[in-house]
Amino acid sequence: MRPHVEMIHEQDYVWHPAELPGGVGEAVEKRLSVDEEDGSSSLLLEFVTDFSRPAGVPEADTEFFVLSGSMTYGDRVMGEWEYLHVPAGVPMAEMRVAAGTRLLHWREYGTSRFTVGGARTPQARGEVTLTDPREVEWRSTLEFVAGPLSPLYIKMLHHDPETGFYTRLIKAPVGWSEPRMLHHPVYEEFYTLAGRTASLHGDAGVGTYTFRPSHIKHGHFETLEETIWIIRCDGALENLHTVDSWIDWGGTAVNYDPATQGPRPSTLPLRSRSAGAWDARLA
Repeated sequence: MRPHVEMIHEQDYVWHPAELPGGVGEAVEKRLSVDEEDGSSSLLLEFVTDFSRPAGVPEADTEFFVLSGSMTYGDRVMGEWEYLHVPAGVPMAEMRVAAGTRLLHWREYGTSRFTVGGARTPQARGEVTLTDPREVEWRSTLEFVAGPLSPLYIKMLHHDPETGFYTRLIKAPVGWSEPRMLHHPVYEEFYTLAGRTASLHGDAGVGTYTFRPSHIKHGHFETLEETIWIIRCDGALENLHTVDSWIDWGGTAVNYDPATQGPRPSTLPLRSRSAGAWDARLA
């Protein structure tokens, strides 16, 4: 039950008090995307004051990415674009964040619950990882996924070999383009860190966010500048291509002006799991 969010700029979200249980200090958050069934959240945090939280255990799979400012994890100072991943149920060290710092923060498959001083849970797997992308080489996507698209370049930040879930940086050279009819079997989420793209949804620059559920058609996209995104998917990202595409939708207006009052195609509606699957053919 997570809505399709297509190209919303961070400035258009409102601030809320941040949910960082056990912490001392003031922080606010913008809720870029939230799943109200399992608590999964994608958040932009800004720290009004210096902030600290003692060591403990998060309920959710937890990620932090430094947009600007600094965050100290244990005894390591993390600067711009450095990344921290804490698996669900795995103890994490004390964290301290300087006033004015901006972080991207994700909680997957769980809420903000945090047990200060807690022990590793029996179901936990994996360990805490910290990644400085400056120490990682860009690699062509064609090394991993074959297909007709021109290459993008990636720096892997986190990859779960059991589920295929990953978080990575992706760089596209200027002029890179994506066809109009393309979709994926997994969700695709990204935040623009640098550059600018043009698409059927409009131009997207730094601070633009998208959460696209699986099998949602997207494209056409073209980069107007070299562009870097941080992107997350809940499984292996396979490009599913359509050629000779067609769309047939419409009718004859009876009591309205089709130029100013015409109907719009329905997007995928937001439905909870217990409501059952939606059959678009019945719309």
